[in-house]
Amino acid sequence: MFSRGGFDAKASRNRLPGTQAAIGELVALARENPDKALVMAHIGQLVANGFAAWERRDNGEIEVSFASGEIYLLAETTILRLA
Repeated sequence: MFSRGGFDAKASRNRLPGTQAAIGELVALARENPDKALVMAHIGQLVANGFAAWERRDNGEIEVSFASGEIYLLAETTILRLA
């Protein structure tokens, strides 16, 4: 079983800018996992280039909304497609 807290509760969100500083901050959070850091850097470049927007939830998870309509939740150990 897994917690559904993120799905059942309304999460507060904080829109993150698509700047190199914001990308660097999120990559730094994943510094102990080089694969995760690489994924965050690539998603950050998509945000910087205007193909996506990301928001940080109060629980630390990142929600990425792509211009194509897909929405992903970047949790601690998983990436979940929401839409």
